[in-house]
Amino acid sequence: MPLAGEFATAVRAGSILSGLYVGSKSSSIQAAGCIMAEQATLVLKNDVSELERVMSYVSELCIQKSIPPDIEYDLNLALDELIINVAKHAYPEGEEHRFTVQVTMDDKEFVARIEDDGIEFDPTQYPNPDLDAPLEERKEGGLGIYLVRQIMTSVEYQRLSGKNVVTLRKKLH
Repeated sequence: MPLAGEFATAVRAGSILSGLYVGSKSSSIQAAGCIMAEQATLVLKNDVSELERVMSYVSELCIQKSIPPDIEYDLNLALDELIINVAKHAYPEGEEHRFTVQVTMDDKEFVARIEDDGIEFDPTQYPNPDLDAPLEERKEGGLGIYLVRQIMTSVEYQRLSGKNVVTLRKKLH
């Protein structure tokens, strides 16, 4: 069980769940470029209310790294879309599950790795919506994933040991 100071650090890092420290936060320095990297792993319930913790953590990182508001918006939009998709669609039986979001940011790149044990879903293979079709003829769904693929530098997917692993990357400068 963490001490009071450790708990406060965990709260600031956004790495708590139900009052318990369950994630990790670390910093590293790249020797050649002296680039400071921040990393945290957040363990989330499949509940859309968990999104707030992730957004708060990313916003805090963006402030620390002096990331412009438009890039912060893109990062939060991409995470919002994928985290809500996991919370709403990965576990159709409705039972409570846990999934992880690992965030790493240095001065040059933001990386988020979202890992869940829900039904298999590869967002990189989801078809683009027909943006030229009249609104009443468009199929529901897919616009958020399309936006994520447009605003991030890359979106990668792997199915590893029965888990969906989506990695989002965004160049910062």
